[in-house]
Amino acid sequence: MAFSDLNDNVIAQVRQAADIVDFVGQVTPLKLAGKSYKGLCPFHREKTPSFTVDRGKGLFHCFGCGAGGDVFKFLSMTERFNFPEAVEYVAARVGIELPKKKRTAKENDKEDLLEVLDEASEAFHQALGWGDNVAKRYLDERGVAHDIVTKYGFGYAPDSWDYILTRLSRKHGEKKLESVGLAMPRKTGNGFYDRFRNRLMIPIHNESGTIVGFGGRSLDGSDPKYLNSPESDVFNKSRLLYNLHRSKDAMRRKDRAILVEGYFDAIAIDHAGVPGVVASMGTSLTSGQASLLRRFTTNVVIAYDGDNAGRNATLRAAPVLLAAGLNVSALDLRGEKDPDTVVQKFGVDRFLELLSNATDIFEFGLGEWAGDVAKLTGREKSERVEHFIPLLSAVSDPVVRNDAAQRIADAFRLEFQTVWSRVRGKASTPTDRERQPLGQPGSAEKTILIAAIQGKLTAPDLARLREEYFEEPGKALFSIMKDALMSGAPIDFQQVATHLRGEAELNLLSELSLSEDIDDQTLQRIDENLRPMERAYLERRNLEIQRDIAEAQRQGDGNREDELVAEKMRISRMLNEAK
Repeated sequence: MAFSDLNDNVIAQVRQAADIVDFVGQVTPLKLAGKSYKGLCPFHREKTPSFTVDRGKGLFHCFGCGAGGDVFKFLSMTERFNFPEAVEYVAARVGIELPKKKRTAKENDKEDLLEVLDEASEAFHQALGWGDNVAKRYLDERGVAHDIVTKYGFGYAPDSWDYILTRLSRKHGEKKLESVGLAMPRKTGNGFYDRFRNRLMIPIHNESGTIVGFGGRSLDGSDPKYLNSPESDVFNKSRLLYNLHRSKDAMRRKDRAILVEGYFDAIAIDHAGVPGVVASMGTSLTSGQASLLRRFTTNVVIAYDGDNAGRNATLRAAPVLLAAGLNVSALDLRGEKDPDTVVQKFGVDRFLELLSNATDIFEFGLGEWAGDVAKLTGREKSERVEHFIPLLSAVSDPVVRNDAAQRIADAFRLEFQTVWSRVRGKASTPTDRERQPLGQPGSAEKTILIAAIQGKLTAPDLARLREEYFEEPGKALFSIMKDALMSGAPIDFQQVATHLRGEAELNLLSELSLSEDIDDQTLQRIDENLRPMERAYLERRNLEIQRDIAEAQRQGDGNREDELVAEKMRISRMLNEAK
């Protein structure tokens, strides 16, 4: 997808070719109602259909929850596609081949590095198959079947200083091997040596399935137990999740991810047929990894190790996930070491049973910190309640946060306000654009725009409209449609969507264009909507002029000041007339 040339013309072509009714109808049943289709909204619970889809306009809108947009937006909401992925998906469905853009020199260099890693993976895999070696014996001891070795690309870095150097340096050069973390420069003298030696090698893929690095498991007890590729132009561990390329489709489909700590946990669960498992690769979860999960699902079950360290890691990871807007629950392994052990000892059905009993992260926390509450002193209760503050502060939904705070207060036999006072002022505010409330125009602006789109404004009323009367996102929408509105020409809504640049604009377009026809009574009172818009603009302009006058005075620009004073007097007269 990175090499598709998604210019406006290509996007418009794909959007025009897509039958939005076909795409939406695969998610929620639709029935023809006049010129549009209606059905139950897939984004919120409702008994009476308020979800409208228009084939000709290529738009959908729910008048219950406010969700709306085009076919690409619908796929981003239902399948967790980002915009380029949605365009690619639709293009493939309608038979449009997307043009490829020319690669830059940097992109070509990156492709060369990925080729090195791919060849290294093959070299490691070949070494694993040679004779009786320590990696093969380790896998046999763990009961790892041959089909798993093949499926997940296991390899072996021999106990040698130059296995990979010998295999790949002649073709690619030592510096390139160093740049992807396969070789290291010698501390004394010239030359390089292999980074990975005497280790079981597990290839790490990015979300598209390309090998970008390795995790090497020590086979001789040397530290570290797991050695990962270093940071490079292609490997950024804080934004990678092991097994994501195999799991992302299932995560979208089931709207759930299972998050484990290690490679073998992910492999055991994935190979057993449980969909949607990824691993954080044994280190603290990062906000980048949480954001990556949020692209594909809204629900995460943490299935870390069952010991104290694993449970503590669960409660450290949870605030990171909550802050990304994810719903978080946790698995209780009932005394077992890790998910891999559960599957190996008891089979996948036992793991599925534990998964079905995963508890909300706050209930999990209460199990950890409030199980012996009757024996706690006041100071000990205070310390335990403080443990919950990162969890509570990470939740952006006030209803969820208040409910959790109440449960914590009840568990510790405290007043709600005692717990809530710890949280007040610490609750995080969403910075991710996807969770920010979108700006909405006032009802007067909406009424005017709907009437204009439906061709029901009189010529004199249309002549009164100016871009300055609208605030964003209505202003941008009016600017794009202005010529068609003024001339009375039909509006090509799919073409309008191509020119929009923000989610709020697209959402507003779907709402306005799919609204029911404005009745005669509303049209007779159209001036009651126009006058406040005009007055609001004049008041905004009056404040701007006052600031400009002060600036002109500061700079000693008398001519500019006189012009502004004259304009301010004219605006003031217009404001008096508008009252």
